[in-house]
Amino acid sequence: MGSWVWAEVSILVVLIQLVRASTWWSDASTQKGVVVGDSPLTFSTCWKALGPFRLGTRESVWGADPIEYYGGIRNTTSNEDIHYHSPLAANATVQWENRTYRTDTSQEGAIVGLKLQYADIDWHFAQQIYGWSAIQFQAWVIGELLWLGSASQPALLYTDNILELWVGDDHIFGGDFYSFRRAPVVIHLHPGINVVRVRLLGDIRSMGGRLPPNLQARLEVKIVQDLLAVDKHGVLLPDVVRGHFCAPFGSVTVRNQGGKWVKIDRIATSHDFDKSVMSGGAIWLAPGQSRPVKIHLDFKAGSRESINFRLEYTPKDSTPSHLTFAGRTSHADVSAPHKVTFLHPSGAVSYAILRPPSVNQSFQASEDVPVLVNLHGAGVEADSVFVRDMFEEIPELPAWVLSPAGMSEWSGDDWHTWGFADTEAAINMIAQWTENNEWRGPGVCLDKVLVAGHSNGGQGTWYFSTHQPERTLAAAAASGYSSIENYVPFHLWQEADPLQSAILQTARGNYRHELLVDNLVGLPILQQHGSADDNVPVYHSRLMNALLAQVGHQANYSEIPGWGHWVDGSMTTRSMKDLYFNHLTCKTARKQVPSRFSFVVPNSHDMGSRHGVFVDQLLSPDRMGKIDVVITETERGVQWQLKTTNIRRLRFEWTHDLTNTADEVRFDDMLLPFDIEGQARPSSFVKRDTNIWAKEVLLKWKNLEQRSGRQRGVLESILRSAGPFQLVYSSEVALASATQASRNLYQYYGADSSILPWLEYPNAAEEDCNIIIFALGKTTLPKRIPRFPIVIEDDRLLLTACNGRIASIPFAPGLGGVWLRPLPNERLELVVWGFDSNGLKQAARLVPTLTGAGQPDFVIFDASARWKGHGGAVAMGFFDYRWRISAGSYLP
Repeated sequence: MGSWVWAEVSILVVLIQLVRASTWWSDASTQKGVVVGDSPLTFSTCWKALGPFRLGTRESVWGADPIEYYGGIRNTTSNEDIHYHSPLAANATVQWENRTYRTDTSQEGAIVGLKLQYADIDWHFAQQIYGWSAIQFQAWVIGELLWLGSASQPALLYTDNILELWVGDDHIFGGDFYSFRRAPVVIHLHPGINVVRVRLLGDIRSMGGRLPPNLQARLEVKIVQDLLAVDKHGVLLPDVVRGHFCAPFGSVTVRNQGGKWVKIDRIATSHDFDKSVMSGGAIWLAPGQSRPVKIHLDFKAGSRESINFRLEYTPKDSTPSHLTFAGRTSHADVSAPHKVTFLHPSGAVSYAILRPPSVNQSFQASEDVPVLVNLHGAGVEADSVFVRDMFEEIPELPAWVLSPAGMSEWSGDDWHTWGFADTEAAINMIAQWTENNEWRGPGVCLDKVLVAGHSNGGQGTWYFSTHQPERTLAAAAASGYSSIENYVPFHLWQEADPLQSAILQTARGNYRHELLVDNLVGLPILQQHGSADDNVPVYHSRLMNALLAQVGHQANYSEIPGWGHWVDGSMTTRSMKDLYFNHLTCKTARKQVPSRFSFVVPNSHDMGSRHGVFVDQLLSPDRMGKIDVVITETERGVQWQLKTTNIRRLRFEWTHDLTNTADEVRFDDMLLPFDIEGQARPSSFVKRDTNIWAKEVLLKWKNLEQRSGRQRGVLESILRSAGPFQLVYSSEVALASATQASRNLYQYYGADSSILPWLEYPNAAEEDCNIIIFALGKTTLPKRIPRFPIVIEDDRLLLTACNGRIASIPFAPGLGGVWLRPLPNERLELVVWGFDSNGLKQAARLVPTLTGAGQPDFVIFDASARWKGHGGAVAMGFFDYRWRISAGSYLP
């Protein structure tokens, strides 16, 4: 067919689509907004905008879209005479406005940059009242994407700074809010006009706090032809040291761009096609799914400048095929910072930047030296010159300088559950590195670390040191914020019952470092902050310093006049150097436990011990636990008097470097102590239902009905998987939600996941991984424990309270929910359920993406959650140590 004939046919298709376009959009189409040039794919330049509307920090995860009250963005009209209520605008209403944006086109795709600003709002006054929270707002913008082809066309959609949008009738939640660009959305363009509706969201932490505030985002569409693709930016290899790879793990991002399931059969290198380097067996990719495929590397292959790989795959019901890709090697001196790969506890390949201790320094080669953990800030790539050179000024440090990646530039979840696990795995990797690279220099002691960090890494330093005080040699928090709730306060959320809001605060309590300062008493701490910091206000460091003083701890505080958020050398100032050299040693003298100390215990598996005290279970997840200890000398020896609050089970594991450990312990108001002299350690104690403490006599108390280990925490505990997540779907409708969750887990955490049909659930349950179930309507879930408190009946949900009362929630359109359930061996499964597709889509939003959203253990909501957010929950709360609904939960 000649090009002029094709053009005429395409124009006819466009005209037909214009006629068929929705009524409200036809008005905008009459403007000269659709540009048809040489490119077959074009964004319109004229868009419609509706806003601004209020938005709480991280609230969008819960829905909280005010347009949903009017039926949703697809059911609105562009009539500019129609007003929508908004508390941010004059006369409390807003209406549609026209906006013009610049677009770029090529034969491969199209780009549009979106920017939205409302200069007529008195943002300055609002900020005076509510602070940064006041200038976070949301709005909708709607435009067109014109495809001149005559048939449906697959394409990749990159959604920089966007969490939620619609392309035609396809709803996309997750997007790419931080612009990672590692898991684009696979869309299918229809001939003619494809209406694009984008929800723009303000976020001070990622976008800044300039006045007047503006929302910026970017859409990029790339046409694709291949069914399967390898992301050339998604090839992860360790650095080459001394002529070989310094670690055996690599990975490659593989993306299914078509409409068929695809099986990855094997991956081989060009120098040895007969040997598969893909770890494990064959894996499947659902349509639209991206996965990081793990590769086991030959150490000697690193001598090449690049490695050519051959990936063999088989589309479902098709013949085998293959593609090739290359990975470039990067060489580094063994003494210089270099990239080392290792396995995250979830099984995905991660990396850290490691600088071994110098062999030219005064300490002995046979001497063990500690690890200095350097936690990077938000938006910082660990594999960057910025991070690699951060400690260049002090090559003589007696330490292994380790900069974990955290699996993303945002450390997965602000160095919390996911990023913390990555840090732990990175530390433990060093011992294997010394073997792999035949290291002859100083050894490593892994039981004690000095943790330091800047900005978000400074906050991560607070998290690590408050949760692992006994493992921390010293802590250096540079320009760090105290907690996510204090950084950009959670004002302006949608109204809700006070108990509903309190439950979300409780769910975020694990990050409230202001409440955990008791755990830092006695720990060497340096706080450093610039007085002119306009990114993280110096108030955060001043606050933590004051709170530490209130519990009797004088932290070293350095406020540098005139400094902003970062200057070159921030991590190597004189104060920083003094802390490093004074405390980077494994030769610690025996330490006497103080005669009085306190231990605050949030609901988290990340908690370690304090002076040998480990807490295994809290009585209630509705509040934190606390132990106040007083040590005295008696005729029988050293007695520890413990006053416990909300503690169910604890144990003592004292290390050899502690003195003043207990010969006997006495709990609360009990008259008689427990003699633990001569007992095999650890010694474990449990508070019975009679409110009396007793020695633990069950050697194996951990069972399916006892919540323990990696199961502790809130809904985000699902992230503690010991392998790729198993996403099980019950129907084709549920498959779309499972694919979305898989993409989001990879986008935001770098996590791998398998998508499986319902019939494969028994096999998934036998794996070592956590499971996420996506189910619709009346779904019979396997019974794990006899009396699990949430049950799906034929026409309702039944929730059993801890006092035996049963709450009944009848099925209704838009009803949905999420809840955790126990699996053997400290594993978890997350049920994502909806009565209908709308309920399921709303429930799928609560699978972890953005940290700080505050999901508790279970949430049941009705259709109003789409605009009310957490205020639309009809039930929400926590499960206790026996998987019972806690007394402080919100029930109908």
